[in-house]
Amino acid sequence: MKLRDLTAKILSRRDDSADPLRIVQAGHPALRASSVAFADQLDADELSALLRAMVITMHEAPGVGVAAPQIGLPLRLVVMEDSVGFDEEEGEDPLERRDLPLHCIANPRYEGVGETVVYAWEGCLSVDGWRSIVPRHQRVRVRGTVIGADGSRRDLDEVWSGWPARIFQHEADHLDGILCHDRAVDRSMIWEDYAPYYEELTDAVDYLGLTGPITELNPGEVAHTRSASQS
Repeated sequence: MKLRDLTAKILSRRDDSADPLRIVQAGHPALRASSVAFADQLDADELSALLRAMVITMHEAPGVGVAAPQIGLPLRLVVMEDSVGFDEEEGEDPLERRDLPLHCIANPRYEGVGETVVYAWEGCLSVDGWRSIVPRHQRVRVRGTVIGADGSRRDLDEVWSGWPARIFQHEADHLDGILCHDRAVDRSMIWEDYAPYYEELTDAVDYLGLTGPITELNPGEVAHTRSASQS
């Protein structure tokens, strides 16, 4: 089926244009496919309707990002947004959480900058209910095409860090058929109800029997610098 026809079919499954789309779950082939580059396969109205529906879906889930494969469409498009509300008076945040304004991005890609790796719990709307500890680049060079609400486009070529960088990596990975749990520390996958018991990563190491570089972290730490032997 052509991408245009598949897009129309996916959007038509809703009773109303303000309704969210269905998020597919692990096992759906779209989540394991390498998505097709966006090259104006959709006209302006079709693209606008698709992105609006993806944003609605992200907000309703709720989540901080949705990639097109998560709605069953193997196209390199993502939306992401996060309002963290982190209180700076609580002290320094090792995960560098901060607000990420709405971004709708075509053909996003990234590459790591530096050798610092940060560990954090992640979940995925397409693996509902599960969490795992995922090591990510602390800083990444992000590229792609940002699509505005009015259809305008601008090139993206920036260095992001911290929590926004993690979100970007998570969503861009979907376009290559990679789920966050594929990148997780071995043995760290847990049902989300247990997550509060393991907010301190050293507790996860001790009680889940984790191995590898994460065992080098001290209480309160989330990052380490990767050595040549670990790259």
